[in-house]
Amino acid sequence: MDGQLPLFDEIPNKYEHTGSPQESNRKFCTELEEDLTSIGFTECTDSQPQQQKYIKRAVYQDMYGSTRHSTFLIHHKTKGLLRIEAHRQVQSGSVDQKFPFFYESLSNAPERTVVIVFDGKGYKKEAYDWLLKQTKNHADKIFKVFASKEDFLNYLINE
Repeated sequence: MDGQLPLFDEIPNKYEHTGSPQESNRKFCTELEEDLTSIGFTECTDSQPQQQKYIKRAVYQDMYGSTRHSTFLIHHKTKGLLRIEAHRQVQSGSVDQKFPFFYESLSNAPERTVVIVFDGKGYKKEAYDWLLKQTKNHADKIFKVFASKEDFLNYLINE
């Protein structure tokens, strides 16, 4: 019996969030990339991906006119080009302060549809609500904000 797991102890998640916030965020992006490939997307190195392909760290200009790399630029077969910013924030921290930066910078992206994908609940509800309100009222872009990668993947799968 000593070798068995106690009945009510949690089994560690294979994606347990350990390490620095940057390391945790990199892991999230890797997980998201694995999920993209599992639903039929493949990586490419073209400046504009063809259908069902994606580019990692696609370049665009942020709100300051500086070069920024989004997490992915994907070409969905029915939704077209989607610029993706993904961020994991498990514990409370500075992610709330980044919401205006994500919003303003993605407003400058050349794609019509831009996506923000979060993982974890380390942001303030008020900040998240602010972001939803801002993105809903944006006239020139279609903003999609997802509180989890599962919600984002469902969006991609469901035509």
